[in-house]
Amino acid sequence: MYDIDINESFNDLKKKFDKIKKMGYIKGKNQKNKGDSGLTFENLIGKENDEFQIADYNGIEIKVKNNFLSDYRYLTLFSLVPSNCFGLELKRLRREYGKQDVNFSDVNVLMKSVFANFKVYDENNNSFQLEVNRKDERIYLCIFNKKKQFFDKSIYWDFDEIIDAIKRKLNHLALVKYDKKRTYGQNYFKYSSISFYKFKGIETFFELVEKGIIRIYICLGVYKSGPKSGCEHDHGIRFDIKECNMLKLYDIYEI
Repeated sequence: MYDIDINESFNDLKKKFDKIKKMGYIKGKNQKNKGDSGLTFENLIGKENDEFQIADYNGIEIKVKNNFLSDYRYLTLFSLVPSNCFGLELKRLRREYGKQDVNFSDVNVLMKSVFANFKVYDENNNSFQLEVNRKDERIYLCIFNKKKQFFDKSIYWDFDEIIDAIKRKLNHLALVKYDKKRTYGQNYFKYSSISFYKFKGIETFFELVEKGIIRIYICLGVYKSGPKSGCEHDHGIRFDIKECNMLKLYDIYEI
């Protein structure tokens, strides 16, 4: 990784944000995209949209969220496929534990929050739970049958890969809040505040997973419209935390 003066990055982003805030409501850049608010903000700060698994802006990961009910909403930290499968195990998860989509009966979907401190059940009474195994240095997705007997531990994330994902994206974070309105069928965003954070440490991360404060979210859906309608839509598996718990994972970064 190249050297970054993170304090300079924060100050630069703050200056750009202050200018954007003074602009008031701004028309969304991509009206049909669910991430329009984020794409619009990135465009305003001069960042091109990309799929790279690195921090968004000179070492700072940017999260853009609506002010409405923000404390109770989960914020995605990062997405990470299991260490041992390259996506193949996700297809098995979908096939064996998913349910038929309401509109496309030939496609199974699996949208499931999973925690380490309690079991979560599916429609067939199988249950899912995370295990943070420090001896193996892995987080396992443990699956139990309807008799609550453990039988599947084949999906896991190596600590090293989790640590690498965090180092690449999450050591420093900016949370941007906005208000939204619609005028003549168009989205407009007013970016109202920005907060800066510094990651507390990887041990804190694993402890929060163990306590159920950080969850994983399995997101294996289906395209509902467009040219891929009826095809599997694999959003993968996300590691999430509620916004109200941010200060358990991060310290406020003062600039």
